[in-house]
Amino acid sequence: MQRLPMPLSYSALSALALLLAGPAAAADADDCAGDKPAVSIPACSRIIAQAREPAGKIAEAFANRGKAHMLSNQFAHAIADLDEALRRNPSHGDARHNRGVVYFQMGQNDKALADFDEGVRLHPREAETRFTRGRVYHAMGQTDRAMADFEATLRIDPRHVDALISRGALFSLKRQPDRAIEDFDAALRIDPNNVDAYSSRGAIYMSTSRFPQAIADLDRAIKLDPNSEMTLLNRGLTYMFQQQYDSAIADFDRALRLNPRSAHLHVQRGTAYFFKKQSDRALTDLNQAIRLDPNSLQAYILRGGIHNASDRRDQAIADFRKALALDPANENVKKNLKELGAAP
Repeated sequence: MQRLPMPLSYSALSALALLLAGPAAAADADDCAGDKPAVSIPACSRIIAQAREPAGKIAEAFANRGKAHMLSNQFAHAIADLDEALRRNPSHGDARHNRGVVYFQMGQNDKALADFDEGVRLHPREAETRFTRGRVYHAMGQTDRAMADFEATLRIDPRHVDALISRGALFSLKRQPDRAIEDFDAALRIDPNNVDAYSSRGAIYMSTSRFPQAIADLDRAIKLDPNSEMTLLNRGLTYMFQQQYDSAIADFDRALRLNPRSAHLHVQRGTAYFFKKQSDRALTDLNQAIRLDPNSLQAYILRGGIHNASDRRDQAIADFRKALALDPANENVKKNLKELGAAP
């Protein structure tokens, strides 16, 4: 008589299921930890739904899925997953760091700082957490605290390029251009193709009237990133300072194609046209700047000057009065009104 096979126990069935699922589970683990949200989110979700992994790996899956949601700008989903990862593992450094990043991107700086503070307490030798906390302080205008964090980051990791660039930017704000340049130089020795370092150093050279060095750096930055509005603006300004108005206008044109609603770019191109003695084209840009930003002080001052030079007294007075309303302490505007025989 044929013997029927003995039924498998629950534990044996579980073991067999895990054995059969082994390659797929391993692939999900790799995909879940990856940097492609379209791949990692479904993989992490499968790990979480199956719940066959040890508790620590489930926490890791929530942390990885939260990171993927962060990279996809799905901030509410990211916070939910990172909260769960931290509920399961309160010392998970990446989950806490990434939650702080999400809060920062959402403009919730106090919550971001709370996460970074706790991250620094739990992992005092983690450079990235100190660096990102410094970025939050910088955004909040707390430059001394930001500087302290950038310097602490560099003590932990002297080759942290972003910390060098960020500290250089703070030295620039503190009117210490040579120290800023030292940091940008150091960043470029580590990463010779870093567009931010070239762009930032070029801006420092421009602001200190070292125009050939500025053009060289800004040229390199634009070659690396042709669509940087700020770098195009700065190179245009550098050309304008050297009275190379056609080259300046060409850069402002390129920048305006990237951001046609920038009042500041219209003012700068209008200024270049003014210096070229093309007042009509200058007025076109200044009128557009004021339409985009009715509080553009520079636009009113320059437009008032053009009206004054063209004997359009009433229009000049109106523009200078608007400028003075925006900047009541502006002595040059007061002088212009006085010369026109007009009260402020």
